[in-house]
Amino acid sequence: MDRERLIKAVETVLRGAGYKTARLDFRGSCFDLVASRTLTLLFVKVVTNIDTVTEEQAEDLKRLARFFNASPIIVGLKSKNAELEEGVVYERFGIYALRPETLYDVLVENELPAVFAERGGLYVRINGKLLRELRERHGYSVGELSRLLGVSRKTLLNYEKGEQAVSLDVALLLEDIFDEPLVEPIDVLNAKVEAKLDLKPETPLEREIFERLRALGLGLVKVKKAPFNAVSRGDEFRILTGIDEKKTSSTVRRAEMVAEVGRIINSEGVFILEKTKTEVVDSVPLIPKESLREVRDADELINLIEELKKEIKARLFS
Repeated sequence: MDRERLIKAVETVLRGAGYKTARLDFRGSCFDLVASRTLTLLFVKVVTNIDTVTEEQAEDLKRLARFFNASPIIVGLKSKNAELEEGVVYERFGIYALRPETLYDVLVENELPAVFAERGGLYVRINGKLLRELRERHGYSVGELSRLLGVSRKTLLNYEKGEQAVSLDVALLLEDIFDEPLVEPIDVLNAKVEAKLDLKPETPLEREIFERLRALGLGLVKVKKAPFNAVSRGDEFRILTGIDEKKTSSTVRRAEMVAEVGRIINSEGVFILEKTKTEVVDSVPLIPKESLREVRDADELINLIEELKKEIKARLFS
């Protein structure tokens, strides 16, 4: 399956599970699909081979997940030269990666995977507290049970403390010995990710605009691999912020993508340019940087964005 068909397949899964989706066509973007349903928001990177996701893309994806309280997911078909296994969770730079079939099981069938791949094989996490209770209830010493499992005493104690993953073979043997489910599922939609949120601006124009936005009272996080340059936040709103020297066909296309993404994640969009006439591209205002000097605070900025959108709408229907 080529990447285009794969993206369409993933989008079909998401929509079948009741998600609203927006798709990006932005070269090198940290995500290809954004999807929302009730209280769940997903940023999804779709690739044929998960090893092609770069660290820079992954870090941006984690930044967006942290900023929007969303879940980052990579969907792919293989790693290196091997096919990803259905029902198994992989990882790339701290982000869960899985096959589209596994995503279907999670979103549509409500079946969480339990097995994850690490160097050396397939593993699971088990309920260590329950394991200790079962061992003691059945009268096994640490030494006796470790010999049955073919592991060291230290390893078994690590299992009980929840400090070590368990190979799939050992987990199955444990459940056979005690006739109790011990394996814990992996909640791929609620993964906690760490992200560096204090990236520095890359150009003098970015620096100038970032400083002005912060002076208005906006929280701001820079991203590198998206159609917008930063995400900004006020008390009750979020803004996808693009920055450019001047209006080009690329600027217009990026603004259109920002509008589409903004509708899914309930965020405004704005592009701030070095020089431009004020206009609106598909609900996203393009404004000159000088306009920021006339804005006194974050609320006034959001009012400016909304007023510009209303003006354009009024002109279209007058």
